[in-house]
Amino acid sequence: MTSRSHLPSKQEIERRYKNVRSRMEKDGLDALLVGTNDLCLEMGIPGQLDHARVKAALDSVLGACKKHRKIAALGGIYGKDLLNRYLNLGFRMVLAGNDLSLLHSAAQEQAKFVRGLGGTPR
Repeated sequence: MTSRSHLPSKQEIERRYKNVRSRMEKDGLDALLVGTNDLCLEMGIPGQLDHARVKAALDSVLGACKKHRKIAALGGIYGKDLLNRYLNLGFRMVLAGNDLSLLHSAAQEQAKFVRGLGGTPR
């Protein structure tokens, strides 16, 4: 790796968040990426992306990143309202979608367009 390479570390398991500050001290670690969907699964609260325990884990990551001058990164949040709320907490990098969510959004948009063309199905 060069001095310009970025090495993100993906954290998904709840117990790791308890020791996140010590993980941030590792040499070569530039960012900490939270995989929120996998985190929720590990916590036993699948799909509950706005759960208080998820917020607590995110707060822990943000605090550690700020203290160690690392980039806090967020993945798995694709709803606009929740993404906006979490980004306003201080995340500096975001995975704004994945293949499934982006394909689904594009398919919905295309279907809406076709329905709006009028005409009668044959």
